[in-house]
Amino acid sequence: MEKVLTIIVPAYNVELYLAKCVDSMIEAGCNEEIEIIIVNDGSTDTTRELAEGYVRKYRDTGTVRVINKQNGGHGSAINAGILAATGTYLRILDGDDWVDSEAFAKLIEKLKTATEDVIVTKYNTVQDVTWKVMPEDRFDIYHFVDCDKPYTFGEIADMPYIRIHQLNYRTDLMQANDITIDEKCFYVDVEYALYPMPYVRTLRFYDLPVYQYRVGRPKQSMNINRMQQYVSDHRLVMTRIFEFYDREKEADTSNALLKYLEYELSRLVVTQTRIWLSFPPMTRYRDFIRELGETVKTNYKAVYTKIPNRTVRWLFRTKCFGYRPISWAVRKAYGVKQG
Repeated sequence: MEKVLTIIVPAYNVELYLAKCVDSMIEAGCNEEIEIIIVNDGSTDTTRELAEGYVRKYRDTGTVRVINKQNGGHGSAINAGILAATGTYLRILDGDDWVDSEAFAKLIEKLKTATEDVIVTKYNTVQDVTWKVMPEDRFDIYHFVDCDKPYTFGEIADMPYIRIHQLNYRTDLMQANDITIDEKCFYVDVEYALYPMPYVRTLRFYDLPVYQYRVGRPKQSMNINRMQQYVSDHRLVMTRIFEFYDREKEADTSNALLKYLEYELSRLVVTQTRIWLSFPPMTRYRDFIRELGETVKTNYKAVYTKIPNRTVRWLFRTKCFGYRPISWAVRKAYGVKQG
């Protein structure tokens, strides 16, 4: 039977989480319609053995496949999965996250007759250990769309961008256009969410909370200490998205795509500024913020006007007036030890 959906599971040292991840999909009862590709990205724990156990267990339906590779980072694992995918649609599910089995089963039924380039579903943010479901982000696109209604890309271009946890791309769209994201680098999720968009013509949204996104792990990339550690990676990804924007603009791309990219760039600018603010006040970080502000104001006016954070806009407008007290407030908000 032809697979309806390929689920790419980037997996690096997730022995404590992989069973919940895979079992949540198996329990949906759609084994013959799905293809789970676990990409073992050079794990040093028992992730490989656990993954290969699932291959043996579900050999009859071909539900689970494993790709074992040298460690190359999240982007490398995703790239390997895209090349290997055979389902009509594909999506990403990190090895420490899981799906709501009921919503997942309903998604599979929807995908059997879907024709759109992208099917979008909801996700829940779940606090590790406590299992508390966090409130929806007020910038989530579901606050702005009608479910079960088809959209053209131009109709959603002024709305918040769609996150990686929500995306179900047509596999042929990804493979035919050679969509690849950067390797050996953190924060490449945004590349996966944006690089295919020049080729997307149609979308449909379903009110199905499929993805369950675990937050609060100490080693998670979005933990502020890890963001400080990998601040250069975030800056690099932001720079690459600006370069992507420049290329699309030069190619006389539709105004709709540029608007869509501008919204996400404004968010990346805010996040990058907050990371620099989370460090103890230093001239170098203040100068980084000044330089970024001047670049965006001068060269990317459309991005500048979309910056959603008043404090960041103030710092850019005043060339970092009040930098020290603002840095103190940001560090307090993040719970960073004051130095």
